Amino acid sequence: MPLLSLPNELLYRIAETLESERDINTFTQTNLRLYHLLNPYLYRHNIYQSSSSALLWAAQHGQQATAKKLLDKGANVNVQNEDYGHALQAASFSGHEAIVRLLLDHGADVNAQGGWFANALQAASLAGHEATVTLLLDRGAHVNAQGGLCGNALLAALEEGHDDVAGMLRARGAK
Repeated sequence: MPLLSLPNELLYRIAETLESERDINTFTQTNLRLYHLLNPYLYRHNIYQSSSSALLWAAQHGQQATAKKLLDKGANVNVQNEDYGHALQAASFSGHEAIVRLLLDHGADVNAQGGWFANALQAASLAGHEATVTLLLDRGAHVNAQGGLCGNALLAALEEGHDDVAGMLRARGAK
């Protein structure tokens, strides 16, 4: 009997026996029917079995549709790892303004600390992403928060020669 002749319930059972997300993803991408049937399962699997790690990946790589699907399925908006910190910090450092906005709209903590950066504002300032810096400040980022690699957002911008970002931060009270 061909695989695609199996009822959906059995296809779900097959997916459930696969141990890694990579294997589930490969199975899901076999054809369009399996993709539509099993892709929601893959997202839920990541959220509950891998602590929403795909949201960090989506934030870092600018995958807005993936981030939205994960958040809509209940991913932890404040998920973090040891390197980039929170998803908001990863998106801010990478300059993915739309994902920063999406994360903030879903309740991400604009001043969350962790990883290499004191917060998302420092990450965006270090990378020189003016629009992201403006968005974070408009959403309540603390302009003088301390910590991380560079001390604060102003020092991060100055260290990398982002004079426009430094000027914006000074205009908002950065010291």
